[in-house]
Amino acid sequence: MTCRRVLPTIAAAILAVGIQAGFQSPARAVTQISASVEFYDALSPYGSWERVSRYGDCWVPLDTPVGWRPYTVGYWVDTDYGWMWISQDPWGGIPYHYGRWAYDSYYGWVWVPEDDLIWAPAWVAWRYGDDYVGWAPLPPDAGWRSGSGLTISVSTLDRRIYRSGWCFAPVRTFGTTRIRSSLLPPSRNVTLLARTRNVTRYEVYNSLPAERGLRPEIIERATGRKFQRYQIVDSRSRSNLKKVAIQGRTIEVYRPRITGVRSQRTRFVPRAGVSSRATVQRQQSEQRRFDQRMRQERGALEREHQRELSQPRRDAVRQNEVRRRQQAEMRAQQERETQERRSFDQRRKIVDDAQRNQGQGRGREQGQRPPRERGQAQGQTRQRQEQGKGQDQGKGRDQGKGQSQDDQDKNQGRGRGKGGN
Repeated sequence: MTCRRVLPTIAAAILAVGIQAGFQSPARAVTQISASVEFYDALSPYGSWERVSRYGDCWVPLDTPVGWRPYTVGYWVDTDYGWMWISQDPWGGIPYHYGRWAYDSYYGWVWVPEDDLIWAPAWVAWRYGDDYVGWAPLPPDAGWRSGSGLTISVSTLDRRIYRSGWCFAPVRTFGTTRIRSSLLPPSRNVTLLARTRNVTRYEVYNSLPAERGLRPEIIERATGRKFQRYQIVDSRSRSNLKKVAIQGRTIEVYRPRITGVRSQRTRFVPRAGVSSRATVQRQQSEQRRFDQRMRQERGALEREHQRELSQPRRDAVRQNEVRRRQQAEMRAQQERETQERRSFDQRRKIVDDAQRNQGQGRGREQGQRPPRERGQAQGQTRQRQEQGKGQDQGKGRDQGKGQSQDDQDKNQGRGRGKGGN
C-alpha cells in the first residue's frame, strides 16, 4: 500500500518582535504565528500520515500498545485553564492539546488536525457520578468559536463520542500519577455511561479554551485530597510545544495559534521513520502480546462481574437486571477484541510496507554504485587494457551483486507484506 504523508507547515516566519510581544501579557496568550511548526517531523518517528475517508490526512500512531486509547498514558493536573493532561507519550505534546481524535474502523485511533489549530489543556469531554470519573476525546466535529465555545451541544457529544473511547476510573484515584493502572475495562462503559452524567463545559479564558465542567472541589470532597492548582505561563521555547516544563506551581507551555494548516499543507515522499528498528520491534512484541492483553481485559471484566454478583441483592428482578447488563458488557468486549485485531493488523501492515519500501530503496542504491577499478598494468598499453578489463569485470560483479540484493530485499519485503495481511 502506498502511504501518504503530509507535512502541515505554515509558510513565512513571523518577526521575532511580534512573537515576544505575544508572550508579554497573559491577556494575549493567543499568538498568531506562521513559523514553520513541522508536525510531520515531530510525529513521523512514532506514526504515519494516512488518508482517512471522512477526515482527510490524519496521523496514525504506531508506537502504541494493543488496546491503547488517547489520554491514557499520563495524568491530570488542575490548572487555571481546567484539568490539563500531562502526557507521558513521547509525542504527546501536540495531539493532546491541538486538533481532535477520531476512531476509524480501519486504522483505529487517528489524530485529526484542524485548519486552525488552537491550544487547550485537553480537548476532552467529561462525565461524573456514582464515584466514577470519565473522559473521552472530543470528536472532530466539535469545533471551537472564541466568542461562544464549542460548536456542538453536550447531548450531541454523547451521540458522537465512540463508546469505547471513554476512560473511566474510580474517583479516589483521579488526580494521581497512577491513574493509568486504575482504568476500568472499556467494555464496562456500557454500564458506566448510564451511571454518570456529562458535565462538559468549556469557557473562554485569556482568549483560549478552558474546561470548567469537572470542578476540582467536587473531586476534593469525594477524595478528601487537596489538589495543587498550577498556573500556565507562555514559554518562548518551541521545544515546549512537544513537552511542557513543570516548575514549582507553574507549567511552561509554548502554545501558538497556528492558522491555515490544511490549506497550506505540502505532500512529501514517504520517509523511513515508521520503519525504524524500535518501531518494528515494538510491533512484533505487541503482536505476541495481543492475545495476552485481551485475556487481561476479559479477566478484569469477569472479576468485576463476580464482585457484583457476590453483593447481596434485594430481589430477583434486580439480579436479572445485573445479569443482562453483564451479558451486554461481554458482547461489547467481544466486539472490541475483533475491532482491535483488525486495527492492529492494519497498523502492522503500515510498518511492514514502510520497511519493505526502505529495503527496496537500499537495493536500488546498491545496484547503482560505481564499479570498482580492477587490475594493475605494466606499461601504458597494458595499463589501459587491464583497466578496461577490470572495469568490465567489476561492473558485472557489482551489478550482479546489486540485483541479487535487490531481489533478496524484494522477496523479504513480499514475505513481510504477506505476514501483515
